[in-house]
Amino acid sequence: MTTLILILRIALTVAFLYFGLRKIFGGKEDVKVYDALGFGQWPRPITGSVETICAIGLWVPGLQGIAALGLLATVIVGTTALTLFTRLPRAHMFALIAGSAVLVWFDAADILRFLPLA
Repeated sequence: MTTLILILRIALTVAFLYFGLRKIFGGKEDVKVYDALGFGQWPRPITGSVETICAIGLWVPGLQGIAALGLLATVIVGTTALTLFTRLPRAHMFALIAGSAVLVWFDAADILRFLPLA
């Protein structure tokens, strides 16, 4: 199980670093996607920064669960926006959701550490 989680963590890190940095630096495809969404370009570098920071956070002990949760939330919001406002392909995003959800589950102890216990 640990080897599979390691492979998943590597794959998600590579994917989110790629997509995040592409958004930050204004890749042509990303600019087109944000134009199609109709919100302007201001969310693009913010989303790219969150993806990049969280991808790095997947390797910081104690923050891995929070980073995975941040990636999961980002992809869910992005998939929802694409579904509601465009007809662009989004099948690859469901794989990112599934992978992020597995890491959230695996690293749940990191998330629980940040919750106040009564």
